[in-house]
Amino acid sequence: MSSRDVERMRRELQAMERDIGEAELARNTWDEKSWDLDVTVGHKFKELEALAMECNQAMRRLKLGDHFQYVLNAKGSTPAEIMGIDYKSKLKPALDSYADDIQKSSMEKLDDLISLQQLSKENAAKIEEKKNHVVALQSRIDELEAQLNLLKKEIQDYTYRCAAEVKTMIEEVQREADDLDVVERDVAEVLKTSKLRLQEAISQSEEEIQIRAYDLFTLVDSVSRYKEHVESNISEMKTNLAEAAVAVSDAYKGSLPARFATVLNTNL
Repeated sequence: MSSRDVERMRRELQAMERDIGEAELARNTWDEKSWDLDVTVGHKFKELEALAMECNQAMRRLKLGDHFQYVLNAKGSTPAEIMGIDYKSKLKPALDSYADDIQKSSMEKLDDLISLQQLSKENAAKIEEKKNHVVALQSRIDELEAQLNLLKKEIQDYTYRCAAEVKTMIEEVQREADDLDVVERDVAEVLKTSKLRLQEAISQSEEEIQIRAYDLFTLVDSVSRYKEHVESNISEMKTNLAEAAVAVSDAYKGSLPARFATVLNTNL
């Protein structure tokens, strides 16, 4: 093999390596794009799931039926296969029918609305009449509130005057109470002094009573002894008198006649 062949093979090898590098770079680029596409498709599918859920909830609220429902299929190849229902052949006719029903119902409601508007006008007239009546009542209420406020002010003034009078009376009562306390203290002092004096007088009286009682007892004892002595003297005098009378009688018996002697003895 010549050097020219070697050089040619080297250039071909370099070109092949360059092609391989470019192919790997292109593959990496396509891998990144494929990854980005998968991520985008995933996000879109999630968004589509959220929209399908909202549509299903809306159809349930519209009461179209349980067979009208989006069921997503990630492996579908057509919109109908992906969404799980054909919009044009199934869902759109049901929505059109529902729209017709809504239009008919709207016409009926329009008639009802016209009737309600007429009734609303009548009610508005009644409300206006009642509003005028309320205004008159409010005017009367304002007048009564003014009178009530005036009465409250008079009551408040009277309350203030009464409070001032009560305060004055309380001060006077307090002064009288203070004076009464002073008098009570003076009376207590006088009473204490009087009690002490009375106690002293009672003590002195008891001593004098004891002395007088002792003197009286002594006097009674003396009188008793004197009485006994007098009684003894009287008894002795009676005895002496009786003896003297007997002696006199005996002395006169001999000198008097017998008749008088008998009478005298009888009397004795």
